[in-house]
Formats: sequence, C-alpha cells, structure tokens
Amino acid sequence: MTMQFELVTPEASEAQIEATMVVVPGAEGDMGVLENHAPTVTSLRPGVVSVTGSDGNTGFFVAGGFAEITAERCIILAESATRLSDLTTEAAQAALTEAKAALDTATSDGEKNIAERKYAVAYAMVDAAA
Repeated sequence: MTMQFELVTPEASEAQIEATMVVVPGAEGDMGVLENHAPTVTSLRPGVVSVTGSDGNTGFFVAGGFAEITAERCIILAESATRLSDLTTEAAQAALTEAKAALDTATSDGEKNIAERKYAVAYAMVDAAA
C-alpha cells in the first residue's frame, strides 16, 4: 500500500516519491501519514520530513510551510527544503550564528520578529544536522 509524496518549494518540485509512510513536523507535533489518511491540511514547524519508500528512507529539512494530506497523497508546500544528506553541521551552525547576530542587533519589532523566525529555523536545522 503506497501513496504519492510530493515536496514543493517556491523554487521547484524537490521530490516525488512513491511512499509507504511519511512523518511531517506538524505545528502540533510530528504526524505520521499512511495511505487512506483522513483529509487534512496542517501548518508545519521547522523540522524533518521523513519519507519511507520502496527504495528506503529519505529525509528533508523544511523551514516551515503546509502539508495537504488526502487518502492517496501527501503534498508538502515548504518555505524551503534541504535533503538531510546535503545538510552539514557546519552550515547549520553558521546559520545559527548568523541568526543570533541578527537577533542581537534587531531594533524594531519587525526586525525582531524576522530575526526570531530565522533563529527558530536555524536552531531546528542544527538539531536536524546532528
């Protein structure tokens, strides 16, 4: 029993996989998705999307976005996505350092909100890269 998994960012279609299970980082917590799942739309927090397919497991770090789930499909509309195999600890640490600097120098509420969001994404990225 399989379903279609698709990961899309504003730049491109990042992946299309025939999957047996997908785990998404939902805003309320991680959610497992199998074929015949109830129709659902949920927002995503920064974290790892794990896909189990016939050719093994694949993971992606997503910065946030939405998941649209039906009985036959799981579509992730991500702000950005990186294959876990391409995510390095050094790059994640550099993003965290940069986000912390932006947070420390933010002066307006708008700058602080943007910097806090970047920090949350970078922090989750460090966790995913570990």
